[in-house]
Amino acid sequence: MLADDAAPCGPLSQELVWRHAVNGTVLVTVVDKLVWRIFGPSWVENVRAANISYWLVAALDPETSLALGAMGVADHCFNAPQDRLVYMGTESTYQWGGHHWAQTTWSKVHVIRAVYELGVHVVHSDADVVWFADPLPYLMAQLAVGGPGVPGSSSAAPHVLVATDLVTSRNRVGDTGLEAGINEFTNINAGIYMVRQWPGGLQFLGQWLSWQGREGVGHDQDGLNAHVRGFFFRSDPQQPRPAKPSKEPGAAQLQPHQRVLYAAHNHETAVGFLPASMFGNTYTYVNARLWEKLAHPLYAVHWVWGGSTMESKRQNMRDAMKFRDEPGYYTEPHLITFDLHQLPTPADFNSWYTTERMLGVHVAAANHQLQQAYWAFAAALITNRTLVLPRFLCHCSKNWYQTQSCRVNDEPYTAFPFVCSLSQLMRVKRLQQGLSLPGNTEYSGHRVHVREYSFLDNPKVPQDIKDSYLELVPAPGPRPPGLAPDQLVLRTEPADPAPGQSRGRNTGRTGRRLVVAAPLADWELRALLSREAYRGVRVLHLPQPGRTLSGFRTPGTQAQLDEEIQKRVAYWCCRSGLDVRRLNLTERVQLVALPPGRRQQLPALDARTSYLQP
Repeated sequence: MLADDAAPCGPLSQELVWRHAVNGTVLVTVVDKLVWRIFGPSWVENVRAANISYWLVAALDPETSLALGAMGVADHCFNAPQDRLVYMGTESTYQWGGHHWAQTTWSKVHVIRAVYELGVHVVHSDADVVWFADPLPYLMAQLAVGGPGVPGSSSAAPHVLVATDLVTSRNRVGDTGLEAGINEFTNINAGIYMVRQWPGGLQFLGQWLSWQGREGVGHDQDGLNAHVRGFFFRSDPQQPRPAKPSKEPGAAQLQPHQRVLYAAHNHETAVGFLPASMFGNTYTYVNARLWEKLAHPLYAVHWVWGGSTMESKRQNMRDAMKFRDEPGYYTEPHLITFDLHQLPTPADFNSWYTTERMLGVHVAAANHQLQQAYWAFAAALITNRTLVLPRFLCHCSKNWYQTQSCRVNDEPYTAFPFVCSLSQLMRVKRLQQGLSLPGNTEYSGHRVHVREYSFLDNPKVPQDIKDSYLELVPAPGPRPPGLAPDQLVLRTEPADPAPGQSRGRNTGRTGRRLVVAAPLADWELRALLSREAYRGVRVLHLPQPGRTLSGFRTPGTQAQLDEEIQKRVAYWCCRSGLDVRRLNLTERVQLVALPPGRRQQLPALDARTSYLQP
């Protein structure tokens, strides 16, 4: 519960930090009002759910400080010391890669250094990281591995632990040590890192901060990569090179006590890489399911590598039931759900290696699913209900550069099909704004909002909503001619809610199934559901939306729906440059939600994108 008159955060102090520290360690996220508004409450909720008690939030501005107080967590926050910050600007909107975003990332490092000076080990977390489990026992165990070590020795304990942008791991099944694939070319991701207390710690943080403002160095992650990887970050011959231990004689890979890289600009700083299986990203969590494949514990997911917008990150967190929405998000909507029919996946598909061949299967399967969703969106628009999206399946990963065998960076673990993140098939930012028909008089005021596929599995959704269930099933065979509106329901029978919709307790209640003379026109569906017996039903389920609806009585309305839905459909990317040139193809392929009979409504595309002909 929010307390509007609660006190804001106080100052950073040694007493505050050590009161919350466990094993001399604190977990800190540093946020401004833009990031707090989107991710902050979810971050707090998730660290609590993971039974992490040693967390703190640093507020970069008064608005965030007040919001933390209103949430009732002023005891776990502090105001960032303004005298430590180089940049104190603000923006009205969040833009990844923008000036405010880049400079604010450096503010995080300044704050982390201020906390570190109070004598604790510091774990930094971006606010768009979800913590699934308490990482402290694991992190402390890694810090205890080996001895102090020197470059080239066979034993080294890391001083700094960092996450990476890897989408795979060289660790074997059950090997939960630091990343075995130590590589100077591996990009460090500053979303998660730990700096232990050691005599060189302040020097390390100071050297990292010295990169702020240098030419060619944008955000804090650039500076960290430049400091640790040196020459291998940008292939700058003026930069030194990092060092790493040598493999033991006869060993195929570095042993657990050797898995460090000595920073290029300070060979006395040993850096260990956190495996992407345990400290993952959207790709390793959604596409590869890497922690499952390697039988590793999952500690955290940083929602990068899965869509370029804040809305995509939020959608992925909602899919995982890790985003904190306001109560009305779960209690207010009247819903439509629907089933998906899937095309069969070739039995040997996961052994195929040619992206172009695999892409044909992916696009056909994706379009088949989207064309069923088209009719579900139509039903949601007609009835002015919120659409619960299904678990779409993907047969090829989407990326912003080329894939290999439909996988990113040739990783070997993704098995097809996998449950897609929504941004792989649809434009999430536009979807979250709602779908309506601007200027349309028939459906003025109707707007389709969406919910994630896990919505009805979420314990935050009241059971009474899940139990209020009506299923609309098209009768087999052709529709009899000349039916009056009151003759559209051919029979009524009890129906169990679809899987997941009565999860949580056995209520002993069942829904109803209406077998209808399908297909129904839009006005017939509206008339049917306006009856007193059905009007208040919270979950309307369509097992076969494409057979249940025939479309709109007004052709202009149907054409407008075509346009609005296709605007919300994503493209797949990317073919390799070699395939583009060799096969005279475009880099990207536009997916299609319009049913086959309505393809004449498809818009023209830019030069980089084309439709894939069936």
